[in-house]
Amino acid sequence: MGGSSDRPIVVAVAVALLGACGGGERMPPEFQPAQVAESAAGMVVSGSPFATAAGVEVLELGGNAVDAAVATAFALGVTEPTMSGLGGRTQLLIRTADGDFVGIDGTTQVPRTGEVAEVDVDYGYRTIAVPGTVAALLEAHERFGRLTRQSVLAPALRLAEQGFALPAPEAARIAGVAARLAEFPGAARYFLGPDGAPRPPGDRFAQPDLARVLQAIADSGAAVFYSGWIAESIAIDVARGGGFVSIDDLRRYHTQASVVVRDDYRGLDVVGTYLPASGATVMEALNILEQFEPALQPGSAEWVALIAQALELSVADRSAARELPDTHAATLVSDAWAARRAREVVDPRLGAPRRSARPALPSEPEHTTHLSVAGADGMLVALTQSLGPTMGSKVATPGLGFLYAATMGYLDTPAPGIRPYSSQAPLIVMRGDTPVLVLGGAGARRILSAVVEVVSRTVDQGLPLAEAIAAPRFHPDGDTIVMERRSATRWSDETIRQLGGFGYRLAFDSLPAFFARIHAITFDPTTRRWTGVADPRWNGTAAGPGGRVR
Repeated sequence: MGGSSDRPIVVAVAVALLGACGGGERMPPEFQPAQVAESAAGMVVSGSPFATAAGVEVLELGGNAVDAAVATAFALGVTEPTMSGLGGRTQLLIRTADGDFVGIDGTTQVPRTGEVAEVDVDYGYRTIAVPGTVAALLEAHERFGRLTRQSVLAPALRLAEQGFALPAPEAARIAGVAARLAEFPGAARYFLGPDGAPRPPGDRFAQPDLARVLQAIADSGAAVFYSGWIAESIAIDVARGGGFVSIDDLRRYHTQASVVVRDDYRGLDVVGTYLPASGATVMEALNILEQFEPALQPGSAEWVALIAQALELSVADRSAARELPDTHAATLVSDAWAARRAREVVDPRLGAPRRSARPALPSEPEHTTHLSVAGADGMLVALTQSLGPTMGSKVATPGLGFLYAATMGYLDTPAPGIRPYSSQAPLIVMRGDTPVLVLGGAGARRILSAVVEVVSRTVDQGLPLAEAIAAPRFHPDGDTIVMERRSATRWSDETIRQLGGFGYRLAFDSLPAFFARIHAITFDPTTRRWTGVADPRWNGTAAGPGGRVR
């Protein structure tokens, strides 16, 4: 099946990425080889070295940034199945080479047909909604790609057919949900060993059934997934398992055009997308922060307290849409709205902030994945995709090889046809026609705090991108601020003391993935080179055609 090629296989390229390390300017010590890279010919950053290599291969074939992003996203579904896959949801933000911005919403959708009851479980067949990833990726490719669909899917297909050495972090994440995977024959067959035990790190992980599905998509496009034999297999299996997705739901699914929102932050043009993504939420928090002049020093206790309050307000506004989407989106990112909300924020330089009375939300797993791609022609892609919690519903249909996202169990009222919002927040920052940042994150609600902090540290503090991403993070949760504490990076004792003096309850966490993972790209207009940075809190990589890694 479609595996022949004179080009080196992606697995070999990824192994080279993992082992390479070049010279260059100093970077924070916690980065692993190939997590920071430079290139004049474009850049790919993702959560998997194999997927990053897939994107670079497509760029080297002459593909543009959309071709490379789609190739990377499909490859992530093969090599990082704990975080995303064909049965999941995807959000894309694209800047074309001509400077236009386009958003594509491929969120999972609650089934319209049948009796959708309240779901009281968080995994299993009843949590499955209509997948959107395949539709979103193929629409992006059809509208903006340059290469053939077969060329773009070839790296993912090879990885599925020929297999790859299962990275230790991915093996550990699969092992963490092995008991639930074992409840479903398809998932157990694909993601556990023949004896039912978790696959060990380094195990050759080939997925022939997934390869057959990828080949069908390469040959026939989205139609085979949403109305052909794949759709029929999905509908039969979901019905047998007691779920709600029917063949009619699959046939009716289509992507939607995202509401693209843009505003300035300290003279830069920030672009994101509105619900069901949360780019507007990030932008509102930044706008509230901007109301406090002069800008506070990032990393200070006052800065933490202001962002914590700004995020609380912007997250509350996210779920309070009472207007038409275009109108509400414009309101949230407006200076007038930011000024109004800023009046509810206590400037810590003038008095102790009011602690939120909101209780902490239930903890969330470290799910979701993000990739950023830049082409030499200035085309940019920020793409976030997810299965929900780790490995989603834990269900895979026998014969298909991929997992479905968990959607239904997280809705209070699963109304037919709705697309639940998420904290996915792909973002692009520009200075005129010059790219400043292409970024997004993975890690549920912590995406929002991480993106705001990285943008502020680069723009307000002037840190190089790698230092901004590696710097210690925090996440507000109810009346508590959770502070990152790792051996490689930690908050100063003075900042912690002052935050306590402001009346905040502080908690400390050393688990890196709790604080999200940012995969980002920046551009130096003087050298005309791209720099990509994969978050050191994960095992991703950055690479560009003919570039060097550091």
